[in-house]
Amino acid sequence: MKKQKRERLEVIKDILGIILLNRNIGSTKIIQKANLSPGMFRDYMEELINKGLVTLTITDKKEIINGTKFKAGKNCYNLTELGREYLEDYKVVDNFIEKYGLNEE
Repeated sequence: MKKQKRERLEVIKDILGIILLNRNIGSTKIIQKANLSPGMFRDYMEELINKGLVTLTITDKKEIINGTKFKAGKNCYNLTELGREYLEDYKVVDNFIEKYGLNEE
């Protein structure tokens, strides 16, 4: 059975879900957990930041955040309230599609 490519909205949901579960997460962890190429990651994050779903903080000194060591100048991503709303709305739509069998091909 051939594995389907993820749709754009599903990739966004995956990224936001990862950030929700891992506050102040760095780029590498998101790339690994969401199974993205670095180029895809940059494109998606630029869009998510510009649309106000994610915030980017750049560390100004060596820090340990949630058990992860960050060097100065490292990127930390967090979800905004709008990002949380996206995940809630996605779940509603996903449940609707599932309920009425609209995801079957």
